[in-house]
Amino acid sequence: MIKVLIVMFFATSMAMAKYISIDIDRSVMSDNNIQIIDIRTPNEWKQGVLKGAILVNLTDNNGYYNEKFLDNIKSKIDPNKKIAIICRSGNRSQKASKILVDNGYKDVINLSGGMLLATQKGLDIVKP
Repeated sequence: MIKVLIVMFFATSMAMAKYISIDIDRSVMSDNNIQIIDIRTPNEWKQGVLKGAILVNLTDNNGYYNEKFLDNIKSKIDPNKKIAIICRSGNRSQKASKILVDNGYKDVINLSGGMLLATQKGLDIVKP
């Protein structure tokens, strides 16, 4: 009986795993426990990326899903830190955040407003 309850607890907690959404700001960029992953396309990166962001495209320049997205994430992140996902406006980052949570990642943050908001706030944007 105890084993059944433990399995049910873990199954429920995994099903309830979620990400949070916050606006990008300087405090997110300066938090050493958060790694920002820019999931825009390679063409979008040419316009500028947040200083220190990890570049892993969710889709290619033609809009096709990057089938190695999860492998690319895994190979480029520190698993002991939080993951913050950014795109142009917050739509794709929301989808990518869900993909990560659905695949067992914890401490996932969707950066609402994306690069549009980062630009409005005058955050550190560099050319890759």
